[in-house]
Amino acid sequence: MSAEARGLTVPFDAFTLSRLDIQTIEYAEDLLTRACMRAANLDWEMLPPPASTDSDPMHRRRYGVIEPQVAERYGYHLPPLAPDQQAREQVWRRREALPPAQSRTAFGPDGQGGCRHTARLQVAEGVPALDQQKLNSYIGSTFKASQRMPAVMAAFKAWSRCMSGKGFTYHTPLAAAGDPAWMKSDLTSPREIAVAVADVDCKQTTGLVAAWSAADKAVQLDAIAAHRGDFDRFRDARDAELRAARRIIGNG
Repeated sequence: MSAEARGLTVPFDAFTLSRLDIQTIEYAEDLLTRACMRAANLDWEMLPPPASTDSDPMHRRRYGVIEPQVAERYGYHLPPLAPDQQAREQVWRRREALPPAQSRTAFGPDGQGGCRHTARLQVAEGVPALDQQKLNSYIGSTFKASQRMPAVMAAFKAWSRCMSGKGFTYHTPLAAAGDPAWMKSDLTSPREIAVAVADVDCKQTTGLVAAWSAADKAVQLDAIAAHRGDFDRFRDARDAELRAARRIIGNG
């Protein structure tokens, strides 16, 4: 993974759960679920413990594909999951095939209860409610606003001219990444590879990622300053949930 991809951050990161945070919460829930299942004389396969570093940072594709090696091999398709993520997914898949008695105890007869639901309630006990819809609204609106910033619009035009010079007509990187042609197959076509490679090259030659990232951060900081109360509540909810999860993990 490139240093550029790993280094991408935004101000909202201070108010939202990272992938590693989610792993921490899920692991705490798993510990409680296992205790509940054992009380019913049933086994429970644990998820792997939280990783120390994220093998696939969440902003890696925020501005589309930016890594030459990824573009050359996968185009706009997602690379295979990292080994630690594969291990987690395998546990989730095995949970979908639990024997009926074990599944009912773990998830309830309707899939919405059981030990797992009880564990979630225990982790969330005393945690301030998070208005996820409002948070998502800020995330979506600021991302759209960043694309309307003059510096970003200028970078898009420069990128589009660069792509045109390579024989491809797209107005923005998101249009290239979202081309319906790439969705027709799980396999990456030669044209998709060619477009993705050109896309990454044009991002680099025009400085698009740096311009967009700077605008992204400015728009988010403005939103935080304008809605301080909302963001304080977002952070309080996140921090409280993580404290609860870490306390449960610490108690084993």
